[in-house]
Amino acid sequence: MATTWYAPYVAKASGWLSDAVNLADMAQGSTVNLAVTGLSRSGKTVFITSLIHNILSAVHNPNRMPLLNVVASNRLMGTWLEDAGANRLPRFRYQDNIEAMAAGAPLWPAGTDDLREIGIEMRFQPATAPGKLLSEISGTPATITIRIVDYPGEWLLDLPLLAQSYAEWSRATLRLYRRGIRAEAASEFLSFMGQHRHDEPASDEVAKQAHDLYRAFLIKARDAYGLSHLQPGRFLCPGTLADAPFLWFAPIDVPDNTHLAPNTLGALMQERYDTYKREVVARFYEDHFRWFSRQIVLVDVLRALLAGREAFEDQRLALESILQSFRYGSGSLFSKLLWGPHIDRVLFAATKADHVPDVQRDHLAELLRSMAAFPAIEAKSSSARFDVMPIASVISTVEDTQEIDGQRVQVVVGRPVGSDKQAKFFVGTVPIRPPRPDTWNAPFLNVPVFEPPVIDSSPVDGVAHINLDRALEFLVGDRLR
Repeated sequence: MATTWYAPYVAKASGWLSDAVNLADMAQGSTVNLAVTGLSRSGKTVFITSLIHNILSAVHNPNRMPLLNVVASNRLMGTWLEDAGANRLPRFRYQDNIEAMAAGAPLWPAGTDDLREIGIEMRFQPATAPGKLLSEISGTPATITIRIVDYPGEWLLDLPLLAQSYAEWSRATLRLYRRGIRAEAASEFLSFMGQHRHDEPASDEVAKQAHDLYRAFLIKARDAYGLSHLQPGRFLCPGTLADAPFLWFAPIDVPDNTHLAPNTLGALMQERYDTYKREVVARFYEDHFRWFSRQIVLVDVLRALLAGREAFEDQRLALESILQSFRYGSGSLFSKLLWGPHIDRVLFAATKADHVPDVQRDHLAELLRSMAAFPAIEAKSSSARFDVMPIASVISTVEDTQEIDGQRVQVVVGRPVGSDKQAKFFVGTVPIRPPRPDTWNAPFLNVPVFEPPVIDSSPVDGVAHINLDRALEFLVGDRLR
């Protein structure tokens, strides 16, 4: 190819410039934005709370984070929470969460309801030769701020709406919700919409009632049926927009090649849908999402397995939608100048790994890798790095063995939510591939929700976990060299 001769020089120049920028950042104190998301009940709040607590505790108890290189190599000198300062976003409630988990009767903290952020500053000795030289010249160690941005994963499901008209979205949504368990969950909404046409006179009252019924269906589909691919995401996690009138819309039957005439119910719904896309979805993308370079997506694979075939397939659909939202590519200086920000590293984490024995935990990661079709995604990515791993933000069980039908099997021991004593659970076998249709008749797993353990709210001992240090090393370890 004609351009081949200069490609090595471009790569070298990009590397030199990136090194220069990294050294400048190191001298001034750099910041890396780490976005954390996941669908409801995937464990985002617990993950961030435990991650912060263990980073703050790492100087006192490095054994909690042995897979984080800056800790393992004894280069971490200090950690502290960044002052709130003039940050644009509300502060993540770390202190409230850790105190709730450390109470006499510990509680899991409340879930994510809106955008929040918190910064952790880390002081360390550089490991690279240029970094060491710069540190010696300046007489100071390197510093970095990891700014964690927390947001509901449901919001990612809305980004594809930017490429869909209201009529297209309505037709696709109603086709999906008229099948299987979705039709059962949506029966009241579908019955109401069957009484109203797109070309009837516009009515705020009808539109609001349709919205309320549709939102109630989405909540029921999530909570009672374990479904995940539910749009619009803000209907489930409205944040500060709960009372905004432009949210009062719902899908309506719009035949192909139909123009929605002014002053009709369909036109009113379309106007609000377009406002929602412009004022909420596009603004979230432009103001926040497109600037994230490091991203972790938490996925509760176990919950999807427990909920059955349709819920499992729905989670696969949601994962596909989320993956399409990421901008893959190098975060080098040249690419940022020429093409804007990109996702440099994406980690998909299968949560609640402590709910299964150690030998089953890699199965969780392999199942998630298969669900998200990662080989195809990695092939399309130019240089963004992906990984999948099992994690447990807080270990709430211990392992044991039990004799069942004359055989010793591994079990987990924990206290189910609402129970006053511990019990043993044989969780079965986690498949490493999506189950075949003919295997859904029998349940795969027996996994309850466990009560959290008692922890110390002081950031000294840390919190027992699985792979939080490994996850952090993948996501930001290169910035702690």
